[in-house]
Amino acid sequence: MHNPVAERDELTFGFGATDLGSSFHGDWVLYAETELDHITHWYGPEGGPTRLLLLIEDLLRLRDSGLDGEEINLLWRATDPQLGGSPEIRGQEREWLDRVLAWAVPVALARGASVESCTTYPVCVPDGTSAAAAEHRRLTAEVVDLVGLLNQHCESHTPLDATQAALRRCAETLCAELAFRSLLCAASHFSTQLSPATYSRLERLSTAFGYGPHVVDAVKYLMD
Repeated sequence: MHNPVAERDELTFGFGATDLGSSFHGDWVLYAETELDHITHWYGPEGGPTRLLLLIEDLLRLRDSGLDGEEINLLWRATDPQLGGSPEIRGQEREWLDRVLAWAVPVALARGASVESCTTYPVCVPDGTSAAAAEHRRLTAEVVDLVGLLNQHCESHTPLDATQAALRRCAETLCAELAFRSLLCAASHFSTQLSPATYSRLERLSTAFGYGPHVVDAVKYLMD
């Protein structure tokens, strides 16, 4: 997410790849036969292209990144709701990203998106020149610090330590903003207990990244 002014209306709640991963609650199979059926339902039959473009940007960044497959898998697993339900992509991480892109790009084009917006994205790390990229790099150290505060208070097959390492790599080599959203998902996935001071830090970072009011308050229930 590198154009918070143009994208503001879509930043009120979760968005992008993290929103998609979190959407796979265990009951999605009750109304969809396949993962792509669920994605089609989640994004609806109408609307402008911006919500889809936010997803496409995340998917392209992850696919083209220097992250290895297991790191991408851990970031995806971190978005999984506590009761599970998101597709298993281990061993076919980039194939999954391409599969979703193959669905999302034609739909975004049909809703008025340009070919360029569906195939390119602003550079962030290490040398993006936009104001958003500079701000994201400025916030990287704090995102990395917050990753260290993740703690686990529920059973999960996802390893906490490895997830933290993947989140740090995402922040430092790809984009701190994407890492921050993934961190919020991971906090829910692991039922991390958040102190009021930690939650305040999350709120400040959310504002700095240009989010609306309901991105961070999705984890407010974790505050002890």
